[in-house]
Amino acid sequence: MALVSRPIMAQSEQKSAFSVNGALAAMSDREALIEANQAFYQAFESLNIEKMEPIWLRDSKIVCIHPGWRKLTGWGPIMDSWERIFDGVFEMKFELRDLHLLVSGDMAAVVTEENLTQRGYDGTIRTQVLATNIYERVGNRWMMVLHHGSPVIQPANDEPPLQ
Repeated sequence: MALVSRPIMAQSEQKSAFSVNGALAAMSDREALIEANQAFYQAFESLNIEKMEPIWLRDSKIVCIHPGWRKLTGWGPIMDSWERIFDGVFEMKFELRDLHLLVSGDMAAVVTEENLTQRGYDGTIRTQVLATNIYERVGNRWMMVLHHGSPVIQPANDEPPLQ
């Protein structure tokens, strides 16, 4: 799946009717993508599978890679993974930083830094994850087709090692 980045400013000029959580509104591709991504994190924080399901395209091609997990493919395994995550915590809160958007036709990507605080059986844990969320435009909605989270281990001010 190749994504070609187009300038965000040019995209913001294009207005379309988009549906996010069932509400139709005229907004730019960029605005609609930001709303779809916000809806994903709201569903995540809700710990409610019924709020997560409408975010994802119901298709066998969807992919999810949680930090430290193997790749999951298809609706059933991905929804099962969300239920397992939701059952294991009492609360999750996200602070997103460095949002980067790429839009190309009916495909779009959001790359962001997730600063996550979760409260569960083992107490409160704070983690940092770099996430890539890929969306496909289906009719008038941006639907998630891929979520990939990679844990950040290296401090922000360290130079990455040369390979």
